Amino acid sequence: MILLNLDNNSNIPLFRQVLEQLKNKIDNETLKPGDKLPSTRNLSDQLGVNRTTVYKAYQELWALGYIESRSGSYSYVRQRRDITIPENKNTADSINWSDRVNPNAEYVHRMFGKINYPFSESIEDFDGIDFGRLHPDTRIFPVYEFKKSLSKVITESGETILDYGEGRGFLPLREFIAHRLRLHGISANAKEILITNGAQNAIDLLLKLLAKPGSRVFVESPTYGMIIPTLTYYNCEIVPIPMNDEGIDLAATEKEIKKGTPIFLYTMPNFQNPTGITTSQEHREKLISMFEKNSIPIIEDAFEEEMKYFGKVPLPLKSMDINEIVFYIGSFSKILFPGIRLGWIAANRECINRLATLKRFSDITSALPEQAALADFCSQGHYEIHIKRIHKIYRKRMLLAVQTLEKKIENKNVNWIQPNGGFTIWMSMNHTNLSYDEINEIFYKNKIRLATGRDFFPNPVKNKYFRLAIASLDEEEILEGIKRLANAIREIFN
Repeated sequence: MILLNLDNNSNIPLFRQVLEQLKNKIDNETLKPGDKLPSTRNLSDQLGVNRTTVYKAYQELWALGYIESRSGSYSYVRQRRDITIPENKNTADSINWSDRVNPNAEYVHRMFGKINYPFSESIEDFDGIDFGRLHPDTRIFPVYEFKKSLSKVITESGETILDYGEGRGFLPLREFIAHRLRLHGISANAKEILITNGAQNAIDLLLKLLAKPGSRVFVESPTYGMIIPTLTYYNCEIVPIPMNDEGIDLAATEKEIKKGTPIFLYTMPNFQNPTGITTSQEHREKLISMFEKNSIPIIEDAFEEEMKYFGKVPLPLKSMDINEIVFYIGSFSKILFPGIRLGWIAANRECINRLATLKRFSDITSALPEQAALADFCSQGHYEIHIKRIHKIYRKRMLLAVQTLEKKIENKNVNWIQPNGGFTIWMSMNHTNLSYDEINEIFYKNKIRLATGRDFFPNPVKNKYFRLAIASLDEEEILEGIKRLANAIREIFN
């Protein structure tokens, strides 16, 4: 007979008491593998409980692997493999994962796993002023308005928007994006737009579409830091094209085309990340003509297209794309909320069809509730209001940052590029023998953090570069941060 003590006055359900006591008896080997348990009828009679109580406990024991039950027969204690708990985990891996994983994935992990700290947990440990994060200021998010839109679409259309959506994305959102693109001179309709999980997902999809092992890819040097590991993973040959004050060096680009045709050029004509450079209309016309002549696609990353707050900026390359060689990438991450992870690709319709197929087997579709809420948010005029608001805010912040740099930093070995918009200032430090790590130590001692330039170059360069992003900082933080930066620079060149 199995002795169990049940407490009818306990808050613990009776079936749970039966379960836990039988579990304990099996764990401490009072009941051994092969021992027969009483039938549910006999044990329920013995305990004075409903038979369903015992049956439910037995079902739980079976699900946990403690017993074997057969219909019309008794239940037996089985030899059970130990369940993993923190105390019994084997800290020495039985599989050498560095040998087992995709070699390109391992290389990317080793080379880039510790960069781009804004996405890592370590950021929580930094209590200084952070110029490294290219994240919008959460304090100016239009949370209330977006919350209303999200609540509205769930209330009115919950059965629809909580289902899978169309592979290309929510039609009203694509129509709104097409409308915004027309304001920037781009002729596009909803069928020529694919919704993505931010700009990074758009880049990944385009590489799935275009990349072959060993493919040459032209990138600006410096360039967006996250595209370097992405291209490395796809086993592409990264061809860095130097930047000058006008943008990507056109003469150097033409020379590289003669050496070997790339599968595409990746470029950011407006407020380039990290330099902040905006190319001229003439430069854009020459660039697109060069690539049209050679039938080479261009990926135009317009992640900050809306951040034009210092006068006029030339129209995008895509606006001149008569021959449809440009893939235009946009995102709501830097303008609204990074957390909703929504971006888009505007391109030739046949390419969009192929990209939609690739997206379907990658992640099926982007989250529909966020798309529907964003479409409603935009249709109510909140997007346009928010754009006007952040233009005023960031124009003031960028002017303050540039003016304060001019006042506080007098060292002639330190230079920076004044941007026409966006969030970033690109700084160079000449004639210092200190390494990036040593310079960062001085920055951290002064309780500031900058993005190190080495993360933006495909190949090492001689000078030291840093990117200052004002995106997440207010005026007081910018003033104090540049004051600390000036102190750090004096220490670096002392």
